[in-house]
Amino acid sequence: MKYAFILSIVSLVLYHDNVLSAAGAAGYLSAIFFLVTYREKPAMLAIACIAAAIITIMYFSWDFSLAGYMHIGIAWSMTITAFTAILTLVSLVYKIKNR
Repeated sequence: MKYAFILSIVSLVLYHDNVLSAAGAAGYLSAIFFLVTYREKPAMLAIACIAAAIITIMYFSWDFSLAGYMHIGIAWSMTITAFTAILTLVSLVYKIKNR
């Protein structure tokens, strides 16, 4: 999971710096690592896939070009970053609660 998170952060930084091709490629690579990490948990995979689809529809343009396909990778990066933050907060609250 740490490689997926690191690559998603790299993808978002590259997207912020307007390097779209590298950001999309890093986003797709982080998505592959995420899918391999959670391959045994279909509920988490479904949540992440639906969230990436929603982010893609809401924030990015719909065009069949290289830029359009790279936006999907960036949406995966956003999803993985948010998913990691949520899981971290939930586990922290769970540990504090059960102390």
